[in-house]
Amino acid sequence: MLLATLTLLFSVQDPKPAVPSVPAIKPGGKEIEVLDLGNGCKLQGRVLRATEQMVLLDLGFDVVRVPLASVLRRETVEGKRTGRVVRQKLWSKAELPQLSVAEGSKLMGEAVVKVETGGGLGSGFITHEDGWLVTNFHVVKGEVEVDVVVYPVANGGFEPRTIRKAKVAAINPAMDLALVKMEPPKDLQLKTVYLGASDEMNVGDAVYAIGAPIGLDRTVSSGIVSVTNRTFEGRCHFQITTPINPGNSGGPLFNLRGEVVGVNSSGYTGMQGLNFAIPSKYVIDFLNNRDAFALDSTRSENGVHYMPAPRKLKIGKAAVRTPQKQTPEKQQAKKQQTNKNPK
Repeated sequence: MLLATLTLLFSVQDPKPAVPSVPAIKPGGKEIEVLDLGNGCKLQGRVLRATEQMVLLDLGFDVVRVPLASVLRRETVEGKRTGRVVRQKLWSKAELPQLSVAEGSKLMGEAVVKVETGGGLGSGFITHEDGWLVTNFHVVKGEVEVDVVVYPVANGGFEPRTIRKAKVAAINPAMDLALVKMEPPKDLQLKTVYLGASDEMNVGDAVYAIGAPIGLDRTVSSGIVSVTNRTFEGRCHFQITTPINPGNSGGPLFNLRGEVVGVNSSGYTGMQGLNFAIPSKYVIDFLNNRDAFALDSTRSENGVHYMPAPRKLKIGKAAVRTPQKQTPEKQQAKKQQTNKNPK
């Protein structure tokens, strides 16, 4: 009886006390990173903590505090990029790991917007959480205010919200770029994109676009870079096979790290896989020099207008008025008038 009671007692007790689940640290896992300090110097260890100022790295025999300003690049042991974010005044760049199109579009989809004007619509992407976004000039041409539709994720799905009267802040017609400033509600936290290095793109690299072709928002399409420096309308473009349709204009072109490497701008109607995007290096220059392209909507003469050139004169020939040929009816009428009024 005593033995049965002890057996029952041990059977109802939890053999192991409940402890919080802690993920196991495996060599080569995501917790182990390589910090590239430049000049061939690298540190490898487990990242215990990371802030905007420093990384706390466990080397196994000691824990070191590494200032982020000293870190050129953070990578996993598999060579995947991760971590470091560099913020500029109106845009940011980051060392991002390579992702699939599905993962990248899910991660960056909230930063893509739809731009609506009185004459049509296009796409755009948010570069700063204060409400700055980039689109094509031809999307906002002739406008000083536009409506912007954002797509924040809430309750397991997208909840579109329209922000009215966003101001067109700067334009560069020659590069087909425009900067728009919207005033987001206080309860809305905007997501932003990261700008990548378009000069690092090669022929055959996979890219994808997110936009609103013919108003169908949040549409994702993918392809490759066909040519990295196709001259079109006086400037170099990426020629891409990614489908671009009316409404995609102004939207972002992503690489597989989720960086914006171009702005989708145009395509040939009726052609398959013949589309164009403005490289991100021009976007960076546009944002860094925003004040040079600022739009003053109070002045009607804002912008540059080229007057038509005068016609060339024929040198060596006098301007002689050529007599017009008269019809037989006019000749007969003139003869009758002469007979009525003889000299």
